[in-house]
Amino acid sequence: MMWRLINRARQRRLDGDKGVAMVEMAIVAPFLALIVAGIVEYGTLWRDDLTVTSATRSAARVISNAGDTEGADYEGIQSLRAALESIDGVTIEGMLVYNASALDGEPNASCFLGDNPVSSSGWCNYYSPAQIQALTPADFSACTGPDASWCPTGRDDNQTGGTDKVGVWVRISREYFTGIIPGDGVTITDFSVMNIEPETP
Repeated sequence: MMWRLINRARQRRLDGDKGVAMVEMAIVAPFLALIVAGIVEYGTLWRDDLTVTSATRSAARVISNAGDTEGADYEGIQSLRAALESIDGVTIEGMLVYNASALDGEPNASCFLGDNPVSSSGWCNYYSPAQIQALTPADFSACTGPDASWCPTGRDDNQTGGTDKVGVWVRISREYFTGIIPGDGVTITDFSVMNIEPETP
């Protein structure tokens, strides 16, 4: 008799726990979903940041290899675009090809007006989002086009005196992947510097 009463009491407690567990799960589930979304968002953001770094290196390498030839910047733009196509929800906000021979490899202060990149004579060529999408090889002729501020044909690729350093700076905006985190997305900025490949004697 006593064991029956104990078993009944235990069964009632277990039946009541089922309802409590459901209520607890309803309270905890949104927080768990938010944590999982944050982990996914952070992971994709980290991956995309690495992709941007790789894209700027690739563009700088292409421009470096082109040396002092016309169209060097165009080839770098195409390299950057191709490398960034793997990121969903990305918009290239601007790109600088700049003379990185001075300072610590960062673009010269004259390449910016406030936070906005601009072309600066002898220092940098700025390419807007519209230019990055629309420019063709024909736009890069005799340094009279968008590459006129730091003309590729004037870049030093003479090994004797030391070659110029070319830098590629880019800023992109990336939408949030999950859509759970408030806001439109994040901005990623990166730059890479390479020595211009010396000309073959």
